[in-house]
Amino acid sequence: MKQRLSAEQLPGLALVLGAFAALAALALYGYLGTFSRYGSDDYCLSAFFLQEDLGNALIQRYFAISNRYTNILFIGLVDKVFGWHNVAILPGLMIALFVLGLYLFLKEIRDMVAWRGSRGMMIFMSLSLAYFSIAQAPDLYQTLYWRAGMTSHFAPLVLIPFFGAFLLRQIRNTKQRSPSIWAYAACFIIPFLIGGLSEPPTALMITVLGLGILAAWRWSEGRQRRAVLMLLAWSLLGALTALMVMALAPANSLRMQTPPPPLPELVSRIISYPVYFIVDTFQALPLPTLVSILLPVLLFYVSYVHSPQSLSKEAYTRLGILLIAVLVFAYLLIAASFAPSAYGQSYPAARVRFIGRLLLTAVFMMEGALLGVLAAGGKARFLQSTVLRGFAMVVLLLLVLYPLRTAWRVSAEIPSYRQYAAAWDAREAEIYRLKAEGVRDLTVRFLSAERTQDLGDQAYFRLNRCAAALYGVDSIVARPMKK
Repeated sequence: MKQRLSAEQLPGLALVLGAFAALAALALYGYLGTFSRYGSDDYCLSAFFLQEDLGNALIQRYFAISNRYTNILFIGLVDKVFGWHNVAILPGLMIALFVLGLYLFLKEIRDMVAWRGSRGMMIFMSLSLAYFSIAQAPDLYQTLYWRAGMTSHFAPLVLIPFFGAFLLRQIRNTKQRSPSIWAYAACFIIPFLIGGLSEPPTALMITVLGLGILAAWRWSEGRQRRAVLMLLAWSLLGALTALMVMALAPANSLRMQTPPPPLPELVSRIISYPVYFIVDTFQALPLPTLVSILLPVLLFYVSYVHSPQSLSKEAYTRLGILLIAVLVFAYLLIAASFAPSAYGQSYPAARVRFIGRLLLTAVFMMEGALLGVLAAGGKARFLQSTVLRGFAMVVLLLLVLYPLRTAWRVSAEIPSYRQYAAAWDAREAEIYRLKAEGVRDLTVRFLSAERTQDLGDQAYFRLNRCAAALYGVDSIVARPMKK
């Protein structure tokens, strides 16, 4: 007997295929991470914890080296938990946590707005958002595979969705009971700790929480308004405190080579930088941008086109307003995340722009979902036709496999990553061999394939001093060698 998939089963098939395709691409990105090794600042960040008086060292670091007070603690934690090869474990682990956090956050949003989206839909959207963001990262290596960059610019974006899910759950619970003092404390401590990783995600949290307070003041019910405002206010205070701690750090005078721009120029940069970024996205990444919009359009259209309840005129108006509001809020959030770089006299570095990539990808997918719902709820005969739905379903089944194209491209990079890791491991084995032979001043091979910065040819160079401390020798220099 021949079996035909029903209209209800086809969207489910698309979700399954799309989830596996995105998962395959993300798994390969995680696999590439297993070839990550120490590079550039990684040596010094790990060597920092070899100091005897760690408390005083943390204070000195804040005053003389860096204002980011949490990232050094994060690195100390992963060094302690995962050991010497934590740099090879972190990329895959952080990708998995990234997807999980997005899923929990989207699930809380679904429950808050009483949307009847399936668990499969939530999983697919979470995987797709993570996939499109990572696949289009402005500098994937420094964002994900270089631990020093990942700690400051990817890790906070992994943690923020978990905090968002926690905060939304607490807000929903205010309908039944008032939050406990521990909930208020967590709302302050969590953004304070996340904020200490770097300034851009902190600026993002402040903007989102500020907008959340305005929304709660305007639309919350009188009985629960106070509790919701208190939760948001404590969260905002935690993020603001984090920003103030970083802004007042004496080490900022060393990081900023030039004084901040005048206020009119600063405002001009904050306004123009997101425009440059958005325009560059359409110019440099037209295909993945188009796919990230079309996928949710088709998915939501085929899922709801035969719904027994059609959209009312009022619902159409609200969705149209939401389409515009999402674009405006996205621009504000990208501008907020770029503001610290604008203050520091520069367009955001590639690894810093990943936060903009995540926001813009989320906006593309949200706009696509809204357009799909509008099309599905339209009363025009063409939009409700079986032919159009069938065509949309075929295109959807093809587009959900798009991540496999990325997986094929990523798989081609495995040999170069493996070769670099083998060279790094061979050099490390040589270091241990020389150390075992009693050599205290080491000359080792320079790794030209290092994508950030390798050890130098002078023993007093800071990376060389940090590496010598990590390996327990007097000095290390790295020079090019033929064999």
